[in-house]
Amino acid sequence: MGTAGEGQADSLTRRFASAHGDVTYAELADLIAPHLENLLDRIAEDEFCDRPFDETLVLDFHREIIGEVIPAIAGRWRGEPVQVGSHVPPEHFHLPVRMREYVGNVNARLQYAQGFDEQVELLAYAEGEFLHVHPFSDFNGRTIRALLSELLERLDFPPVEVSVERGTSQFRSYQDALAHYDNGRMDALIDFWIERLAREGAG
Repeated sequence: MGTAGEGQADSLTRRFASAHGDVTYAELADLIAPHLENLLDRIAEDEFCDRPFDETLVLDFHREIIGEVIPAIAGRWRGEPVQVGSHVPPEHFHLPVRMREYVGNVNARLQYAQGFDEQVELLAYAEGEFLHVHPFSDFNGRTIRALLSELLERLDFPPVEVSVERGTSQFRSYQDALAHYDNGRMDALIDFWIERLAREGAG
C-alpha cells in the first residue's frame, strides 16, 4: 500500500541486491532519495507536462527513481504475485491490462475534473487504484508520490507534500483509507485528500 506498504516490517529487515552491492532497506532508501528528489524537482518545473499520462510515463517515473540503484526491476511491471498486509493485489499477468485501464481512467477524470470535488476524487482514485494494483515489485510508494505530484501540477494546485510519516495518527488514517479503498470504498481516501490539501493550504 504505497508509502504504507513500503514500510512493512519485512521490508525493513530485508536486504536488496543493488548496483552498490547487498544493502539494507535503510541504505537503499538513502541511495534512492536523491533520484526521487531530482524527479520531483523536474516535475515542479513542468518538464513532463506535455507528455501523455500513460503507461510509459508510469514506467519512466519508476525507472527514474530506482534505475541507477536496482536496474533489474526498474521500469518493469512486477512478474510475481504479492501480498501487502491483508490485501492481495491483482495477479501479475493482468498488469498490462490493469495499468492501461488505470491511465485511461485517470485521463478521463482529468479531462472532466473542473471543480474541486472532481479534482479531489481524481487524486484519491489515482492514488488508491495505483496502490491497490501494486504494479511494481518494490517502491510503488515513491512512484505514486511522483505521479501525484505530476497530477497536482496538471491541476494547477500549489505544491503538496503527499508522503506520510510513519508512526503518526495521520499514517494510521492513511492506512485505514487505503484499506477501505481495497474493499471498494473510496470515501475515506477522498476525506484524507481533503484534509491533506487543507494542511498544505491548497484546499
